[in-house]
Amino acid sequence: MDEKRKAKKIERILKKDIKPHGIQNRAICFLPGNRFPVQTAGPGLQGKIQNFLKKHGKIYYFLLDLFMPVYDGPLRKRVKEILSRHDPESVILNLGSGPAFYMGRKDIINMDVYAFHEVDIVADASDIPVENDSADLVINISLLEHVRNPHAIVKEMYRVIRQGGEIFCFLPFLQPFHAAPNDFQRWTGQGVEELFSCFDEVEISIAQGPTSSLLWILQEWLAIFFSFGSRTIHDICFLLLMVVLAPLKILDVFMVKLPYAGKIANGFYVVAKK
Repeated sequence: MDEKRKAKKIERILKKDIKPHGIQNRAICFLPGNRFPVQTAGPGLQGKIQNFLKKHGKIYYFLLDLFMPVYDGPLRKRVKEILSRHDPESVILNLGSGPAFYMGRKDIINMDVYAFHEVDIVADASDIPVENDSADLVINISLLEHVRNPHAIVKEMYRVIRQGGEIFCFLPFLQPFHAAPNDFQRWTGQGVEELFSCFDEVEISIAQGPTSSLLWILQEWLAIFFSFGSRTIHDICFLLLMVVLAPLKILDVFMVKLPYAGKIANGFYVVAKK
């Protein structure tokens, strides 16, 4: 989809009674102040590297996919199935998109609190500036743990999707603290079900399995143990361990299929329909 057609689609769904603050980095900005991505990660060496790489989205997500201690095959498979049902004319919102076109789909409308190059709308996900019943699909990957009021965002997602529309979300369960730049929440499978109880149909499944949980926690444990109280040494150890241990995540291809894997899953995905 070319930029002009996408711009018309965005114009059609935006609330008519709210005026944006202006344009920042080609994104329509509904938040005050400078929204350029200056500080989008946590403190320390690891945060500085992450913040730098986020300015180069393709490189950032390539390295994440390669070295992060999580295998997200089930998540990718399910979201590809859902996206295949929506052509470029569909209204798809990606909340908390970050610096990327999800699955390479440039027709998806990206929304974030930072004006990355790939972002179309700068706004708070708890106050989405689009009309009721205007979206066919809302995607929300690894956002809800970073906000203070996830229930408000779930209500907003319900409001903006049309009757028969659906949402796709990922929520973490057993993950270490990871600021981007904040980190507040975690959910069990039952917690996910409760959070999305306002929807008519809810499917919950393991997105990242027990091995992913084990590797991420082990990396943090070792980095803490060998850091001797130094944040810099901790971050260096953690980054090295990511590279060394990352291949082991492939064990989750098998582990996610086992009974009770959800008891120590790294995270869940939810598909919900209105």
